[in-house]
Amino acid sequence: MNKHAFARVVVNNKFCRTKQKTVFFRQNWVEIDKSDFHFNLKKIKEYVAKDAKIMAVMKSDAYGHSAVVVAKEAQEAGVSWIAVSSLEEGIILREAGIKSNILILGNIYPYENFQVAVAHCLTSTISKISEFISLENLAIKLNKRIDFHFKIDTGMGRIGSLSETAYSILQRIVQSNKISMTGMYTHFSVADTDPLFTQLQLNTFIKIVKFARSDLGLKFIAHAANSAALFKSKRAHLDMVRPGLSLYGLTPFKFSERFLKVKPVLSWKTRVTFLKKVSSGFCVSYGRAFVTNRVSIIATIPVGYHDGYNRLLSNKADVLVRGKRCPIVGKVTMNMTMIDVTGIKDVIIGDEVVLIGTQGKEHIKVDEIAKIRNTINYEVTCNISARIPRIIV
Repeated sequence: MNKHAFARVVVNNKFCRTKQKTVFFRQNWVEIDKSDFHFNLKKIKEYVAKDAKIMAVMKSDAYGHSAVVVAKEAQEAGVSWIAVSSLEEGIILREAGIKSNILILGNIYPYENFQVAVAHCLTSTISKISEFISLENLAIKLNKRIDFHFKIDTGMGRIGSLSETAYSILQRIVQSNKISMTGMYTHFSVADTDPLFTQLQLNTFIKIVKFARSDLGLKFIAHAANSAALFKSKRAHLDMVRPGLSLYGLTPFKFSERFLKVKPVLSWKTRVTFLKKVSSGFCVSYGRAFVTNRVSIIATIPVGYHDGYNRLLSNKADVLVRGKRCPIVGKVTMNMTMIDVTGIKDVIIGDEVVLIGTQGKEHIKVDEIAKIRNTINYEVTCNISARIPRIIV
């Protein structure tokens, strides 16, 4: 990319427009490929059950991809709903000009904060009768009809009304003319690994949905399928699906590409900022955890665990330089990490280094990093620090 080219950049969830060479001073950035995001969205639209809407899940700053960036793209693509985890996340999107329906997946407490949600046109989740009463009282106070979604806990054990109490709450809901249940949903706990338990959850939820519609005459959107269920069970698509990680090209389970192939949206890059030639027996980083066994060229990159590049990657992960893999050597430090570039010809200060993404014919996948850390792929992207600029490419 021309160093004088203009780029759209998000720093602290705000857009700025400036020359590429002055966007940031520390050579450490994340690239968000909006064409791959739209590719994934298109593939999901083609895959879901007929007439099913899409709720794009953008909690935790869109799994580290910048919710402001991807929400603008989702809105442009006509996505019906966006989901966030908190009032703060919803407010950020509203302040960025997002007009789409926004559901807060988390519960709201203290209840006085319902008025904040209403003021920003955010749809709240209700799970308890006390929440319902608080929202109804607010509607009376404001003389305004307020919409909400009702959450059912069918086996996640997080928030949501248990099925045995859901029926009585629904009977209270149907009596109100002040607030309106426009959606009902549940969440699967093992859609990626246990189809039997997932079907039990789905059956429980569908039974409650049928009661609300057939017995009580309520009209609402029913939604349940996260990315894993979206891929594995079309029966779970219902009226709307809630893709999260699959929107960003992250796979919900092994061999998921057999169902639907998506493209990674995020790349994480940096540059070589220091080089030195050292002798055999030279110690690198804290604790002398790496000692050279030959004359070596060691490069330093301005990335560390404060940025979300985890210490568990020390002496285990690779990065890409000039299209070739280079190992991390020594312990990852707070703001810097060392790599061995001995086998790379003519490395210079300023060379691009890829932590996640493609360079030449090589690729460092998020799943590769996750495996080293013994975690899930989207924890890796969620952990990338918000201080790192997100650049739209």
